[in-house]
Amino acid sequence: MSIAYKSKKTILNMKKLSFLTSALVASALLFTACTKEEDKKETPTPTQKTIVGIASADTSFSILVAGLTKAGLVATLNGTGNFTVFAPKNAAFRALQIDEKYINGLSGEDLEGFKSVLLYHVLGTEVKSTQLKNAYEPTLFKVGNNGVSLKIGIAPIKLNKDVNVITADVDASNGVVHIIDAVLLPPTVVDIAINDPLFTSLVAAVAKAELVETLDNTDNLTVFAPINQAFADINFNLEGTTKEQLVPILTAHVLGSQVRSTQIGNGQKVTTLNTAVELTFNTTSGVKLNGGKTTDASVVAADIQAINGVVHVINKVILP
Repeated sequence: MSIAYKSKKTILNMKKLSFLTSALVASALLFTACTKEEDKKETPTPTQKTIVGIASADTSFSILVAGLTKAGLVATLNGTGNFTVFAPKNAAFRALQIDEKYINGLSGEDLEGFKSVLLYHVLGTEVKSTQLKNAYEPTLFKVGNNGVSLKIGIAPIKLNKDVNVITADVDASNGVVHIIDAVLLPPTVVDIAINDPLFTSLVAAVAKAELVETLDNTDNLTVFAPINQAFADINFNLEGTTKEQLVPILTAHVLGSQVRSTQIGNGQKVTTLNTAVELTFNTTSGVKLNGGKTTDASVVAADIQAINGVVHVINKVILP
């Protein structure tokens, strides 16, 4: 096996070959001192382990520790900080045929790709289980300056729809560790939709239109993703719609370059992959767009970062 990382598509290739890897962070040595006074004695507080220290002390994390060491993340993150690490145990790595020998054989671009996947398991702030919410959180794996999004669900806690937290809130001196039962896979724009139950209608339409591979393998996309209710509002009948009818509808929701919400200007016009459809934006109150037969579609959630583009959630289907 090899992990190549020449572009954002590389992680997709890793997924297709069934071996993505996971992550754990780093550390900072923190020593707690106690003062002594003649009239008063205090019990010294034991030194709390860093995130790496916690993993190193448990043999069930030996593959994770090998990965952090090989990728140079122990040194990179060996400072004071407040991290959240979603940590897979050895069994999760071995399920993807990843072990210490495999990790130690990585070099060059393969190693850089592996490092990026490890960083996808790390948030840059400390978030205890009681603070988790239904949201997309940016990770330390960045595309450009933007952290690739991790989908978090609660009650029960789920990551990217299928990954479970099996032990939460392991305190460290520089953050918190949540132990998970599988390796997290950095998402493409298609995976963003697959991992969120709000987009089942969109996912079914993309599959029927045979656009999954195209959207998975194209870099720097912007996708305006309609929620299920948007399809229900137009009484959309997937069974009664052919592939040939679906393609112009779906491509009207995609731009061939990555455009984040901060880059959208009032009155700005952009042409979609369906070149017959131009979108016009109105930013006077939130972000709205007109295109084809559709008017006043609202962006209800913005800037969900994938490895090959960005997704904005909208409340209407854009009809050519």
